[in-house]
Amino acid sequence: MTERVRETQELRRARMRTRLLDAAVRSLVEDGYAGTTTLAVQKRAGVARGTLQHHFPTRAALLAGAVEYVAAQRFDQLGREFEAIPDGTDRLEYAVELTMRMLDGPSFLAALEMWVGARTDPELLAAFVPLEHRLFDLMHTSIRDLFRAEFPDDPRVPTITEFTLEIMTGRALRVLLTGDTDSNRIIQQRWGNAVRILLGTADPATLTDRG
Repeated sequence: MTERVRETQELRRARMRTRLLDAAVRSLVEDGYAGTTTLAVQKRAGVARGTLQHHFPTRAALLAGAVEYVAAQRFDQLGREFEAIPDGTDRLEYAVELTMRMLDGPSFLAALEMWVGARTDPELLAAFVPLEHRLFDLMHTSIRDLFRAEFPDDPRVPTITEFTLEIMTGRALRVLLTGDTDSNRIIQQRWGNAVRILLGTADPATLTDRG
């Protein structure tokens, strides 16, 4: 009986923690880093102040928890995307497409706000950077392996993978500011062409093709 009570209590705690972290992520997406205060998260979650403080005594603890929560969401997204790759897919094209999808959506927006906050918040920086490195290492490995499905022994693949992540990240940030998704799609297509040119399987004249 005691064990069952303990399990029930742990489940309630886990649910409440998830509720608070969901509220923190929504706040980061909608109100930004500066607007994500403990009071704002408490109101979004609809809980008493003591409840929030029990799980996250300080704003730094709350944001550190949000870092892990968002990272877990992005790890899960990457795993789901790989499981959903259809048979016969052009792996090279899919690698560029997948990179763009990983740099879209609420979890990326929340992470972006934490990038901004971590620049001047040492506690957030300490919590955020190791997880972000781990995420980008996983993304790099996953995207690289997609390229290698078509070019298994090419030593240029790791560098091209790095370029893909950096270029697509820059494009994702630009779209956030301009909303120019059409231009972003053209750049994505042209970078796919550029990858094939760099790997020696496409005519350089195709660089500006829009597909």
